[in-house]
Parts: sequence; C-alpha cells; structure tokens
Amino acid sequence: MRTLILESIYKPITTYKDKVRLLAYSLLFLFPIAGMSVRHWFSAIFILLLLLALATLWKQATVLRKEERIFLWICAIYFFLYVLSATIHGWDKPQVRYLERDLRYLAIIPIYLMFRRYPDCLNWFLKGGIFAGFFLFSQALYDLFVLKLSFANGIYSKNIIGPFAVLIAFWLSFYLVDNYRRLSVVVRIVIVLSIIGAIYTCAVSGSRGAYLGFVITALFCIVFFLNTKWRVISICMLVFIASLFYLKSDVVNNRVDSGIANIKKYYAAENHSTDDSSITSVGVRLEMIRTVHLIVIDSPIIGIGPASYLEYAQSHIDKGDIHPVIANFANPHNAFLETLVSKGILGLLALLLLLYYPMYIFIRDYRQSKMTAIIGMLHIVAISSFSMTDHSVVVKNNYIAILLIGLAVFLSAHFNACKKKAE
Repeated sequence: MRTLILESIYKPITTYKDKVRLLAYSLLFLFPIAGMSVRHWFSAIFILLLLLALATLWKQATVLRKEERIFLWICAIYFFLYVLSATIHGWDKPQVRYLERDLRYLAIIPIYLMFRRYPDCLNWFLKGGIFAGFFLFSQALYDLFVLKLSFANGIYSKNIIGPFAVLIAFWLSFYLVDNYRRLSVVVRIVIVLSIIGAIYTCAVSGSRGAYLGFVITALFCIVFFLNTKWRVISICMLVFIASLFYLKSDVVNNRVDSGIANIKKYYAAENHSTDDSSITSVGVRLEMIRTVHLIVIDSPIIGIGPASYLEYAQSHIDKGDIHPVIANFANPHNAFLETLVSKGILGLLALLLLLYYPMYIFIRDYRQSKMTAIIGMLHIVAISSFSMTDHSVVVKNNYIAILLIGLAVFLSAHFNACKKKAE
C-alpha cells in the first residue's frame, strides 16, 4: 500500500525535464508539510521560492491578464503603505525590524510570476497537504500525550496550528472531490484520513479562531456550492460533527463555554476600563476594539505607524479610558484592526483589496474553472474568519507566507485553467 501511495505522488515527477520547474514543485510540495513542527519552515521555503523566482525571472516573460496586474499592484501598494506610514511617524528600531515582514507582500510578485509559468503548482501544493494532515495529527498527539499540554500548540501556538489545520482540511476536501475518479481507492482513503487528522488537530488546538473559521468556511461551502438535497444533509452532518466534538472533547467544550461566558460577562459590565470582565480571553479582544476606536481618531488616514499600538494604548490607559490589561498586548488581536491602526484607512482598504479582489475574480470566473475558483474562495473565507480573532495573518512571518503562497498558487492556477479552457 505504501508503494502505491508513493508511486501516485512521485511517479509523475519523472515527466519534468526542466530542473527549475522540478525544484519549484518540490518546494511547493514541502511547504505545507512540517510548518507546525519545524520552526521557520514556512519562511525558509518562502525565501527559497523567492530566490528561485528571481534567478529565473529573465528566462521567460509571462503574459499577464489585466486582473493579475491589478492584484500584483495591490500587493506592492500594501507594502508601500508600510513604508509611508513608518516614514511619516518615524523609523525607529521596531519599524526597521518589521520592514522585513512586510517585504513579503512585495516578494510575492516574482513568486507569482514563476507560479504562473508552471501549471502544476496547485497539484503539487495539495499533494504536500496530504502529508501535512498526518504531520498535524502527529504533532497534536505529541503535544497532548507526550508533552502533556492542555492544547495542541505545535511549534508556535494554538492560534496558528488550529487555523492551519482548517485550511488543510478544506484544501484536501476539494482536492479529493476534483480528483476522485483519477485516484485509486487506497489514495482516497489516505486523503480522508489526512482530512480527519487535520480536523482533530483543529478541535484539540482550542483555538476559537479555528473553530470560527471551520464553521464559517463549511457553511460557505454548503450554502454556495451544494444543491438543496446535499445542503440539508451537509448542515446536519456539520451540526453532528460540531456536537460530537463539543460533547466528547473537554478542550472544545471548555473553550466554547468559557467564550460564551466571557462575552456575557463583558457586556454585563458597566465600566469596562476597571471591570474584571476585560481581562478574560474574549473580554480583552472586545476591549481592544474600544482601544482601536480611540487610537484611530488620532490618525485615521495613514495610521499611527507600525509597532506603535502599545505606546498609544498606554496613553489612553493613563487617562482611564481603557483597561490596563491592554498594556500586555503589542497588537490588537484582529488582523483588520491591526492594519487600521498601523496603516490607517488606506492600509485597511489595501488589505481588503488584497483579499477580496481575488475573491471577485474567483466568483466572476467560477464557471470557467470551478475547482480553482472554489479552493481559492475557501482560502480567502477561512483566512478572513481567522483574522477576526487574531492578528497573526498580517503580523507573523509564517502566517503571512501561508496567506500569500496560498493566494499566489490558487490565483495563478485559476488563470492557467481559464486560459487552457479558452484555447
């Protein structure tokens, strides 16, 4: 069985005579596999892909559609707004340090051009995802039963391993659907097991953002991609799975119950700047929304600059406007609020375009290439959902790499598929 699985994955590799293409596919295959177990895995592969893209940029010109050029300009503008905001508010050590982080939005341009030249990027990226499900499952078991942790944390935290597991589960689900007839029974079973492993990892991560992302993305699939009969069946299955984890998993049960209790406690309080309801996991996030509102008033258009949130928050703490617990956090735990604070309304608009302009393309061209459109939309819906409870999407290097590599792979595959159909 192992030989059959490996042959189905590696046998096609012998058809590639272009060594650069082979290397690009190999890096994409490796990208999803061990990112939650090996520190800096995602960033290292991102940098290798960038170097490979730059080295081969001159070899073959890529003819892009207007929509692709617009997307790449959006990426460049998002980076430029970091530079503009930091320049206006001053280049101190933190601003220089985080420049490397936002450079990824510029670096994705040559990487995208390389992906566009190689039509099998999506295929190899998702094949790596098959192994990723088992790596995630193994990491979760190691964290829970060897390290005796309360949650599956991976090498970073539950707020990254949980959401990434959700992405893997949905990526593989649609890979299985699209390739079902071409895959052997054994490989189908392996993919299903990998999906189950990813869902289990999501559940035991204890990440409310992952739970939210799983439910919203699943509902998105059910509402928009299934007929009435399968819609009802799928909703029942979703309710059953969610109920099963809630009733049988102490991790899920405690995180859901405590989250609901935190929300009730926060909104029952009269003075959020002094009440203990603001120090709970959910309460502090709600308090951050109030904090962002107060800070943005000072500089709404271009923001207060990167890494300046804590300084401005402290001034409002001193005035008694917000709870002192906010001083323990360097960023608001919401990607959209973090962008609004650091880059202002212009930055937030650029981030929304970065996410939802590709969404518009996938929706518009859905009938031309359903598989690439669906998987691209699911990537954006899931990332958007995670962003509501965590800022990592725009702050953490590895999370940025997941966002951008995913967008580049799915969008380039979509345009390649549309072009092939047109021919």
